[in-house]
Amino acid sequence: MLIDMTHTITQEIPVHPGDPAPVISKGSTITKDGCRTTQFSLCSHTGTHMDAPSHLLRDGRSLDEMPMSQFSGRATALDVSGVGPVITAEFLRSHHDDIYCADYILLYTGWEARWGTEAFLEDTYPVPDEEAAHYLVSCGLKGVGTDALSVDRLSGPSTVHTILMKADQVILENLCLEKVRERKDFLFFALPMKFQNADGAPIRAFAELREKFEGERRRR
Repeated sequence: MLIDMTHTITQEIPVHPGDPAPVISKGSTITKDGCRTTQFSLCSHTGTHMDAPSHLLRDGRSLDEMPMSQFSGRATALDVSGVGPVITAEFLRSHHDDIYCADYILLYTGWEARWGTEAFLEDTYPVPDEEAAHYLVSCGLKGVGTDALSVDRLSGPSTVHTILMKADQVILENLCLEKVRERKDFLFFALPMKFQNADGAPIRAFAELREKFEGERRRR
């Protein structure tokens, strides 16, 4: 079974403060031109998207420089909606086995339910602290995702971003995680648009759920 984990891009979606809202307009029409096309303009970090290390690091890789293997793997979705505004390393260590067999850790904060409202921009969603970010790096992940606007506070420094990106991890934001909440082992795909020097890009993210395959679980 496949589960879509991507918000649809519209002109009304919430965007990071300071980013332009997407503009979507008609191009060609079937009546006039014999075909339908759409013109759009959007920031590379619009909607459900992926941050590349080059987003913040001068020498970081862009998405178009990364191998396709970076964009899929095993995933664990952790429910952090009740752990408070800070996700600690101690909390993550309590889920060590589920994290250590994964390529991606996806943080369900509950912010998905606020999508399309001003409440989505409230800067109170759970985020990892610095120690927790270093712990995630130690687990050798491909990336970390969240259903909130960022893995850092909007009002503070991008500390978590920087720690993860220095380990060549990608960061996924504005995911739809309700349908995979607390699932421990599923296949995850996050496919970014490919364009030159991509510091970030909208993605089509989805999960493939199968019967449990414990014998195939990733071990390091």
